[in-house]
Order: sequence, then C-alpha cells, then structure tokens
Amino acid sequence: MSDLDLLRPVLAFASVVDSGSFRGAAERLGLSAPYVSQMVSDLEARLGRQLLYRSTRRIALTAEGEVLLPHARAMADAFGEGLDTVRDIRRGLAGRLRVSAPTVLASPVFARVVDDFAARHPDMRIEIDLDDRAVDPVGAQVDLALRIGDPGNDPRLSRKLFVTRGILCCAAQEAPNLKQPGDLLGLTWLRSPATSDRLVLQGPSEEAFSAQPERQIVVNNAALIRAMLAEGQAFALLPEFTIRDAMAACELGVACAGWHVGLVGVYALYTERRTALSNARAFVDHLSAAMNPA
Repeated sequence: MSDLDLLRPVLAFASVVDSGSFRGAAERLGLSAPYVSQMVSDLEARLGRQLLYRSTRRIALTAEGEVLLPHARAMADAFGEGLDTVRDIRRGLAGRLRVSAPTVLASPVFARVVDDFAARHPDMRIEIDLDDRAVDPVGAQVDLALRIGDPGNDPRLSRKLFVTRGILCCAAQEAPNLKQPGDLLGLTWLRSPATSDRLVLQGPSEEAFSAQPERQIVVNNAALIRAMLAEGQAFALLPEFTIRDAMAACELGVACAGWHVGLVGVYALYTERRTALSNARAFVDHLSAAMNPA
C-alpha cells in the first residue's frame, strides 16, 4: 500500500486538531464524525504511533502528534492553495456536467441557481437528473450528486453546502386550522421513501411530538407531493429553502407554525473517478455562494 493513501487521513488529522473535535472536523470536511475518527485511527495504525489522546470531553496531542501536526497543516495549506489557484483560472469552463439530485430540488430557487450558472458558462453542457433513488454514480456517469441529509460513510469526496429545516406544508386554505401536531393526524401524510413512517417534530420551545399517522402515502416525486397537497386533506415535510416561493405565492401553507424537524445538511458528493471534477466544483461553489450569501 502506497504512502499516498495516507494523504486524506493526514489532512483529516490536521482538521481534527484545528477544530478541536472529531465532530468539528466532520463538519468542516462534510463527512461523518465516525468516519473521520476511523481515518485517524487507521493513520495511527499505519504509522505505528498514537497521535491523539482521546476522552469524552477533549482531545490532546501526543508527542508524536505534535511532531506530525506542522507538516500536516503545511500539506493542508498547500493542497487548498493549489485548488484555489486552479479555481482562479477557471475561465471558459466547457464539457459536460451531469448532476444527480432529489426531486425535491425541482423548485424555483434551484432553477435560478442552474439558470445563472448556465449563463455564466455557455460552453458547458449541463444535465440535471432528478431522481430520489440511489444510483451507482459511475454506472450512471454522474459527476456530482446532491443529497439532503448526512451521507454517512459514503466513500465519495463530499462537501456540506448549507443546512435547512423540514417544514410542515399543506394547502394554503387549510393552514389556519392546523395549529398543533395533533391536528395533522386526521390528514394523509405524503412522505418520501427515505422518511420513517413515524412523525417526529420539535416545537417552538424544543418540546417533542412523536406519532405514527394512520393514513400515509409514500411518494417518490416532490412535484406530485405538491400537487396532492394543493388538493387538500394532506400534509408533507419539505425542506424550507425549496418552498419559499410557493409559500410567498400562497400556493402552499405552513401547518403547525413553529413545529419542524431538526436541521439537516445539504451535501455535494463528487465522483472522483470522473474527468469533470473541475466542472463539478465550479457548480458546487456557485450553489454554495447562492445559498450562503455574504
């Protein structure tokens, strides 16, 4: 096994120290905390040296960790500077970019991001594949996958773009009558296949509500969910950023105002074996800037 395989774990080690925890490093790297911890453990095993003292409250450098840290930071800085240099000369991007995304992104806010990016890069051929099913990225020739929720131990390089809340939505005319979560139990819950059949919510004062609605329909298409909501007698949990326009136009209403699911991350996962990585990074940078304005 080549020492080149240690590059990513070394960068993860530097991020853990600089952020002060595995969880903090995971947030920076867009990975799960257990995966970051495993990378550092594997690095220690390969080196035959313990780099960190771990406890439930803090981490601390061993003597060997103190020796490695400045080199790890130098590698991380050089790596970042190299990428920034390439990004700065990213003029006239061309070629194909194929993006896989969940159907819930079929919204005006995402459409504006895609339209603006396409206008900036007219020589790029962009393909957006909206599908809620998990697909093999290499077999499907996908350069970039957008996912809502922690990607877990997915081996692809990932980046956390922003966080959003799941908002309870219903037909606009029904919203005034739906004030508490119990009011929802007489309606049909339209949920995605990836969602548990148990409704778990947080209240305005972080109080909890949990129930299993009797009437549920599993739908794997966000556009169909919105159409069914408009018919009435139904509710759904949708990411807040995807429904802002519909709420402003009174096409959808918010049920049980103040009640929501916890914050969830929106992630970009790169298919590293594809050749369009620079195109994918450019699109992710553009999406991140649009969703996280300065």
